[in-house]
Amino acid sequence: ALSFLILNIMAAIIKKRALAEYSHVIQEEKKPVKKFRLVKRAVSDNVIENEIGMLKAATSSNESFAVLLRISEAFPIEVEEGNILYSLLLEQIVKEEEPAVRAKIISLLGDIVLLLKQDPKKSTDDFISILKSENSHAVIKQAVVTLLKLGKQWMNQPKYLSPLIQFAKLNLGDTNHLVQSRCIQLIGELSSISQQSEQTVKLVIEYTSHQDPRVRTAALEGLLRLHERKLKLGPAQYLVSCNALNDDYEMVRKVALQLVFVLSQDHSEHLITIEGSKEQIRLVDDAFAKVCNAINDLSVSVRTLAAQILGKMTDVSQRFLEQTLDKKLMSNMRRKYSAHERQMDLVVSGEWATGKKWADDAPKEFLSAEAISLISTGACGAFVHGLEDEFMEVRLASVESLCQLTVCNPPFALLSLDFLVDMFNDEIEEVRLKAIYSLKKISEYIILREDQLETILAVLEDFSLDSREGLHELLSACRLSTKAGLKMCIDNLLENLKRYPQDRRSIWRCLKHLGSNHPELTLMLVPELLTIHPYFDAAEPDVEDPAYTCILILILNAAQKCDPMLPLLEKSTLRHYYYLRDSLPSLVPSLKLNDDTFEQIDVACSLSKTTQFLQEVLIRLRVSTDLESSSLLHLQSTAFSELVKIAEIEPGLCAAASFASLYVKCQMLFSQIVANPTSWTIALQHKTNTRSLLERLLHCTVRLSYMFSGLSKEEIGVIRQLRLKVLFLNLVYIVRGSNTSALAICEHVMEEADRVQKFLINEGLERDPVVESIFKELENLEDAKPGVVVRSIESLLYAHRLPPLTLSSEVKMASAVIYDPTSPTELALKFTAGLILGVPFDCEVQNIPDIRTLRIKVKYPDQQVHLIVPNLVDLRPIGTDNSCYRLLTTVLISHQVWSEACHVEVGLVINLSEMEETYGTKQEDLYTIELCKPVKVYVCPKSVRKGL
Repeated sequence: ALSFLILNIMAAIIKKRALAEYSHVIQEEKKPVKKFRLVKRAVSDNVIENEIGMLKAATSSNESFAVLLRISEAFPIEVEEGNILYSLLLEQIVKEEEPAVRAKIISLLGDIVLLLKQDPKKSTDDFISILKSENSHAVIKQAVVTLLKLGKQWMNQPKYLSPLIQFAKLNLGDTNHLVQSRCIQLIGELSSISQQSEQTVKLVIEYTSHQDPRVRTAALEGLLRLHERKLKLGPAQYLVSCNALNDDYEMVRKVALQLVFVLSQDHSEHLITIEGSKEQIRLVDDAFAKVCNAINDLSVSVRTLAAQILGKMTDVSQRFLEQTLDKKLMSNMRRKYSAHERQMDLVVSGEWATGKKWADDAPKEFLSAEAISLISTGACGAFVHGLEDEFMEVRLASVESLCQLTVCNPPFALLSLDFLVDMFNDEIEEVRLKAIYSLKKISEYIILREDQLETILAVLEDFSLDSREGLHELLSACRLSTKAGLKMCIDNLLENLKRYPQDRRSIWRCLKHLGSNHPELTLMLVPELLTIHPYFDAAEPDVEDPAYTCILILILNAAQKCDPMLPLLEKSTLRHYYYLRDSLPSLVPSLKLNDDTFEQIDVACSLSKTTQFLQEVLIRLRVSTDLESSSLLHLQSTAFSELVKIAEIEPGLCAAASFASLYVKCQMLFSQIVANPTSWTIALQHKTNTRSLLERLLHCTVRLSYMFSGLSKEEIGVIRQLRLKVLFLNLVYIVRGSNTSALAICEHVMEEADRVQKFLINEGLERDPVVESIFKELENLEDAKPGVVVRSIESLLYAHRLPPLTLSSEVKMASAVIYDPTSPTELALKFTAGLILGVPFDCEVQNIPDIRTLRIKVKYPDQQVHLIVPNLVDLRPIGTDNSCYRLLTTVLISHQVWSEACHVEVGLVINLSEMEETYGTKQEDLYTIELCKPVKVYVCPKSVRKGL
């Protein structure tokens, strides 16, 4: 019995332990999240006091300098500390023996004056008093720099600038070049612009002949600064500038060139006498000759600057411009006299006979070119020298300047044509591009010859895409002189198409303009291009042949301006015309053909009828607001289908029809969700269906907000109010139909409501009845908690219907067209799994609101989606309004091993996840707008081959 009792006790203990082990709950506290506390280093109240004490106790210059550095790092400081420090530094500068420490003290004193905005007169007196006995060049230089900084802040108080200028003039006699340069800079910056400023100009001019080139440079820069401050410099200063052009130092010559240029613009018609001659020429012509002479300078930077300045001198006489393209100065280095001048010499000498004179054939002395020429030797052929320079910078500047001068001078454009064409052979791509686009700018003044075309068309063999497309644009704008020249262009463009098939769209545009610009020359080539024989029928060409398409684009665009060309076209050509007219409407014009075989369609009439039909659809929606829900939903569904069809069949109305169809779709979705309170409550119980409808509605409003541009203020107001109502509807769903927190979402929606209200008030737009009621309810709320907000506005959301839409402006829609890669092929692109496959990607995007939101979307067969940010360098603007871009890049694809080859979808989207708040949803697809249908790339990742 005892043993039985013991066993019972032990069993009870074991049971108790077992129960204790399984029923005992241990609650582990979550470890607190580590938080980073970013502390902004603040200057404590006693830091400056401590540094002041250490400055007083410093026993060496090194200690004082270290303390001064710490004080400068502690800026800004309090006013009281600044006053104490200012007084201490005035005392300390007298005691210090090290110039570096004194210079630092002066710099600190200037900072304190600016920080505390002290009295300018007192500050100036303090500076001048402590500098009276100063002998250190470094300290004086720092003092002038500090006074210049103070003087710029006191420009509105000229009476305080006179002591500063006087101080600078006193120190101009310093032997250190830095002090002199800073003093001249101060004089140029702070001197008053008045009638007494002639003395200042004379003072600065004295230092243009200083022995130190840095001082001479500062003096010329001072004159330039005075000119920038609207001080009128006279022709006397021009001679000083011309003398500086012969200086031994390039920095002096560069500033002198700029000064010569500005003076030539101010006194262009002033006559000056040529040295060694009695003749007078205009100052701008002489300045042009001086700048041309600098093209032969030894310094690259001087030559580059001279070449840049030449393009800005547009008032130069024609004979001076023409001389720059000819290296021949004159015949046998002697000046040629006109018949009038020779007769004048006879009259002045009193001679009357015009026969042979005694010793007339005696050898004459050869004169130097510099002595007899109105233009110095270096000016003759200046552009030739610049275009042949060994440095790319000089050649680029010469091409640009030559273009600037030819744009405003058509006769000079004809003379410079050969020189610009020669630059197409330059070894640097950037120079070739500059020559191409320069020639394009003057294309309206020139006609290309066959020999010039041979040089120009050689660029089509260039590997650079920019060079080839630039040449296509040039040929589109230029005029040709002969039929052989046009045939040469066509042959070279077809060869270009064969070598670089990716250029086809650029070549098509080029041939379109070539045909429309040369209809008569194209007419003579039609039989040869289309292989038309008088009595033999040739085989019908393949319309899919790229070369044949190019020829048709050329001929059809020429036929638009040349009626005799239409009878030459065969029936097969006419069939191909209709096909190309439908497939390439931007490249093939509409022709008036007298052919009964094909039905003629008036494009303008068709567009007018479609526009009328679009307006009728919108009118039907506007007048049907009083219908019952079921009837209205049926009408909206029919209108939606019609608008989608219009967008598909009429490119000119695609944007407007797409915008209207999206808005109608929003009306339908909104009506389905808030048909009546009962259905809304029941719908909340079926969360999946309601969530799906809301996500579709949110996505439609995002597309309406960001996909369309060119909208009127009224249309933008309607869209923003629709967006706001949808956001409130989403808030109601989150509060009523989900367990997620709605605090952050409610805050974002309230902020959006505030922005919409301000927009409507600022633009003076009428509010929607629903939005007006919502604003009134929100104004009466004391607490903007989600539950309170939902209770106040829930009944308003289904009390009214969405207002109808009125299209009154030119709507533009963001879109894209992918040209490469093309449709999928049977041959798969193979690459090693885990590595990268580069797929060439070529497309055009239009009307993107913010190009930074553009993304390349890559979708793999396993539903993985990657959004790739394209490089901005790969985006090339098309046109001048920056609404159309060409994206030419390489899309990188990578994946692991697949069992078989599959398609990868590549498309273009706008990603708005960074711009839009995620109102209760984590799906990025809601804020991703597709710009076009993605293309499929057939790829096959191969497994890695293991070595033996």
